[in-house]
Amino acid sequence: MLVRMAIVEDEAKLHDYYGKMVEAWGKAGNIRTAITYVESAEEYLFKYEGQNIFDIIFLDVCMKDMNGMELAHEIRKSDRNVQIVFLTGKPEFVYEGYEIGAVRYLIKPVQEGELIKALDACMEKLGSSREDYLTMKYQGENLRLSRSGILFIQVEGHYLKMQTVDRVYEWKASLKEMQEKLDPARFVQANRSVLVNLEFVSKITREECILENGEVIPVSRGAYGPLNEAFMKYFFK
Repeated sequence: MLVRMAIVEDEAKLHDYYGKMVEAWGKAGNIRTAITYVESAEEYLFKYEGQNIFDIIFLDVCMKDMNGMELAHEIRKSDRNVQIVFLTGKPEFVYEGYEIGAVRYLIKPVQEGELIKALDACMEKLGSSREDYLTMKYQGENLRLSRSGILFIQVEGHYLKMQTVDRVYEWKASLKEMQEKLDPARFVQANRSVLVNLEFVSKITREECILENGEVIPVSRGAYGPLNEAFMKYFFK
């Protein structure tokens, strides 16, 4: 699974400190994390206002000009689902923080154990801790795979090639059979031969679909419109 986070902190030197703890948490729980670092409330609003692309946002309360509490109120105008965790050295804001639906209020200097508790609480609220698995027969055995770990599925003659985050699987089957087992809002055709998992897509052009790992998948003329529309709905809903 992929969890998209923003860390809004005006002390840039703390970005790496928080990022390493988040990455260690993700590695321990087999959770992929995508972290965006932002240095001010104004920068966040300029780049991401109304986009609703993050699952979890860490907000420093005491920032110059617009503070984290004010930013949280702005975020809540368009996004009621994102999980917000406050970071601060001043605990007097705690009650207002809970009014806007904050999950946790972490006092600086933030300890790793407290940050992990906050992340676990966020995941519980998001409902993302429950993996979505695909069960299938592969080489005579039952195979159980996380759908969130599938990058793409490609037709090669009478065979299917499934690229996951760990390895490649190949077996005799049709693309239609796999489509019936997958969420059509997440797995979309880039061309007649390839289904891509939108969770791993970083960019779509009229000719190419570029994945986070740098792999490039051709996009057919007829597939571009539906693929681009599905991508926008998936990440900007």
